[in-house]
Amino acid sequence: MAGAKDHPAGSTRSALPDADLSRLLLENLATGVFGVDLEGRFTFLNRAATRLFGFTSPESVLGRDSHSLTSHADEDGVRYTVMECPIHRAMVTGKPLEVGTDTFRRIDGSPFFARYYATPLLDGAGDVQGAVVAIEDITENLLRERTLTQYKAVFDASRDAILLHDQRAIIDCNPASVELLGAPSSEGLIGRHPATCSPEHQPDGRPSREAAETYAERALSEGSVAYEWLCRDLDGRTFPSEVLLSRVDLPEGPFLQAVVRDITERQRAEKALQRSQAELAAAQEMAHLGNWVWELDSGGLSWSDEVFRIFGLAPESRAPDYDDFLRFLHPEDLERFERAVAAALSDGPGYELEYRILQPDGSQRTVQERGRVIRDDGGRPLRLRGTVQDITDQRRLEDQLRDQRDLVETILDGLPAIFFLLDTEGRLVRWNHNLEDVTGISEERIKGRQIAELVDPLDRERLRSALALTLQEGSAEIEAGLRTHDRRLAPYLFTCNRVHLEGGTFLAGFGVDISERKRLEQELARQASHDRLTGLYNRWKFEEVLDLELERARRYGTQFSVVMFDIDHFKYVNDRFGHDTGDRVLQRIGELVGQQVRRTDILARWGGEEFMLLLSETGLEQARQLAESTRIRVGQADFPESGRLTISLGVTEYRPGETVPEMLKRVDNALYAAKQGGRNRTVSD
Repeated sequence: MAGAKDHPAGSTRSALPDADLSRLLLENLATGVFGVDLEGRFTFLNRAATRLFGFTSPESVLGRDSHSLTSHADEDGVRYTVMECPIHRAMVTGKPLEVGTDTFRRIDGSPFFARYYATPLLDGAGDVQGAVVAIEDITENLLRERTLTQYKAVFDASRDAILLHDQRAIIDCNPASVELLGAPSSEGLIGRHPATCSPEHQPDGRPSREAAETYAERALSEGSVAYEWLCRDLDGRTFPSEVLLSRVDLPEGPFLQAVVRDITERQRAEKALQRSQAELAAAQEMAHLGNWVWELDSGGLSWSDEVFRIFGLAPESRAPDYDDFLRFLHPEDLERFERAVAAALSDGPGYELEYRILQPDGSQRTVQERGRVIRDDGGRPLRLRGTVQDITDQRRLEDQLRDQRDLVETILDGLPAIFFLLDTEGRLVRWNHNLEDVTGISEERIKGRQIAELVDPLDRERLRSALALTLQEGSAEIEAGLRTHDRRLAPYLFTCNRVHLEGGTFLAGFGVDISERKRLEQELARQASHDRLTGLYNRWKFEEVLDLELERARRYGTQFSVVMFDIDHFKYVNDRFGHDTGDRVLQRIGELVGQQVRRTDILARWGGEEFMLLLSETGLEQARQLAESTRIRVGQADFPESGRLTISLGVTEYRPGETVPEMLKRVDNALYAAKQGGRNRTVSD
């Protein structure tokens, strides 16, 4: 035997024939591979191709039309005709299609993007007998590329420094990180170990490399970790920072993304605020309160040392008098002060007043003064005794807090989303104006209401469950309909997080109107099922409806019929008047037939100039009559650009036990007979 001569004794090399070995390799390829004949029918599929299209087995589709089963379309979802199909062109031209990127559909109707290669299959004489196609699902890759593009735009535009590393080296960084770390360009950072951006030790004494590894392990296990860190730029300057370290899962494996913000100014401001608070505490302890007495009969005025200091004077530097005191008052507050004193002396026990003073150096201070009237037994005022306190710092802090509160309110009201703060019972505690504007409910009516009362009653229980989940796990997300001021139900995406404020637990969240997103989703669904030119159902949608009608007929014993028709001599219309005129003819035919058929009938564009009608609850004779009246109506219609046109129709009725392909074959034969019989006629089977 040849094998015995070719191999040494004891060899374990396989003796499989070359054809069997090729078949075995083909079956085990990860890439889908299938073959078609010149008619576009499947001749073989390997396992990967069978799985990709969702077929139960290769045998279930061998010999069937691959074009209709896979719904081959371009990247925009426009389905190819057989003649336009790139695979068909490869067979016609005899030239391989090196690479193509189009959309296909699985047997369950779900679409996917694919990259494919088509090679003509030649016989011994060099004639094309079909094609071999290699196909690969790239949907996930395309989505990943789009996501990465969006991320890159945010990455580059971020004002915070962002670095991506694998714990061994920085592999990417944004322009803000180049500026923050003093690098000449991104190349000056990429490839460096992350530890080179830190001093040897952190302020608490921990070695930076050891502490960084700890945070990295937490980020990898928990998803993210935030902390303060002492950084060092390439010039050796150290600065405090705030770091958010997050795990990023890429195809190559997990990486770490560090978002770094220089907090030097923030810490300086915090320290300044701490000093101010310490000074204020000391002032409160010492009262920072001056006392005074004004003798009304003599006009004598006495101040404590603290009063002198408040007015910017050295203690006991001068003998104060009332007129001298009035010169310290701010001109805009003088009249108000004198009215308060006069009212107290007239019949009041005293007064309490805030006013501004101008110190000798021009500095303006705000003081709070309390005065009490001392009267004799007859009620005549003898003197005024009181206190004065410098509250400038207090008022400045209150102004800052008010400004901060106003800023927060402005930011919340400026958000395009709805903001809300709930108590643990789901009652509204705080919200922005958007909630009032969208719902049309006033502030008085919103406060204390359950947020569930504002949504669609059908969504209320789900919303309450989402709030309970937020309390339990920290966050939740839900879509629900929000009742608007014009009584519409607008779809909103609500996100909610558990927060702790002033010792209490609250639920803070946002609601975003997703009406446009829902509209786009519906539009995509419509485009997937409708012919772009005529607006009618496309072939894929018609086959789906036909499958459902056949299943209904099997289950309930109902009858239905199918009509297939096309435009006679349509090629002449395209060649003579142009494809634009041909497109308008197709649209006009769709309109005419759509006006002719019943509302329950389904009209679809089958492909090219072919159309299909599904007539439910309709027997063969009634279907033939409707088809004939349609033929007459089209024949009588006026087509200004192309002249009168006719159509040929094939009609068939569902026969119990037959399949959709068998029924379509019969109606196609009937249409063929109408064509062969001279066109402009109806033939039923």
